[in-house]
Amino acid sequence: MEAGSRLLEIPDGIPYDPFRESLYTRDELIGGGAPGLDARIERHVLDHGFRAPPAPEALAQRLHDYAIDVALSEFLCTEGEARRVVGIMGSAVTRRDDRWFRAAAELGRLAARAGYLVASGGGPGIMEAANLGAFLAPHDDRALDDAIADLAQAPSYESGQRDAYAEAAAAVRERYLPGGESLAIPTWFYPGEPVGQFASHIAKYFANSIREDGLVTIAVSGIVFAPGRAGTTQELFQDAAQNAYGIRGRSPMVLLGRDAYGAEPSLFAVLRDQARRFGGFEHLVALADDPVEALDFIRANEPAEAASALGGSARDVLEFMKNERVRAR
Repeated sequence: MEAGSRLLEIPDGIPYDPFRESLYTRDELIGGGAPGLDARIERHVLDHGFRAPPAPEALAQRLHDYAIDVALSEFLCTEGEARRVVGIMGSAVTRRDDRWFRAAAELGRLAARAGYLVASGGGPGIMEAANLGAFLAPHDDRALDDAIADLAQAPSYESGQRDAYAEAAAAVRERYLPGGESLAIPTWFYPGEPVGQFASHIAKYFANSIREDGLVTIAVSGIVFAPGRAGTTQELFQDAAQNAYGIRGRSPMVLLGRDAYGAEPSLFAVLRDQARRFGGFEHLVALADDPVEALDFIRANEPAEAASALGGSARDVLEFMKNERVRAR
């Protein structure tokens, strides 16, 4: 009993609240001077066991992620109304002067204007572009052209350009405040990866596996996969598995980039074959090059229950989590 009690102790001096009751904001994570909260937590994670922290630290991180789950459920299901979420996935290293960065930004803007909540992985590259598009959705079309041109002055956060990369985003954000609403779901699992600055709500996790599965799960209205690397491919087949098992019903999947996904050996062909063999949802898998084409496919194939698919289960889970959080305190 004594050993078990020690495991339940929350470590002193941790820079995060294991029992927080809301999602993060950009200003909370990276505002307020240097180093910001995001950088302090990142440093703390590296100093206290990146992969396998001591038990009290691991418990505190799990409680934090659990609290983020609660806050995310509250955000996605307010007064019984579930948000219609479209996910936009893709590479974290896509440069701001790349054509797929612009395509993802245009898609984010189109989706936000169509009434969807845009959700991304919350990092740089395609993720930043998706949230940028949603952020600029209330502004005229020229704003996106101007913003991308300014961001492209610091095209990549790699090779020692992280400060310039972040400063360019901060300047664009400041110029166009208040922006449109969107969601980012990043993680502290990748040290050195800057958090995106254009999402209005940020659900940041310690556990990358929970973050990735959750992001795919909440995108009930559909997901667009821009060109990416191994992480994007993993998310692609996570989404396919959820469709096969009908975990949240079945949602459209759009592979954006015929040259990336349609060239031999074709990942699109493999995915369509798997969809046919394991559930017969191949009609929900599309290949597109244009953001308009991608969104049109999602709108045409969005599940009829998308606006309520999250609702009943989310309310049940939310009530359970609230009760458990009170007990944990």
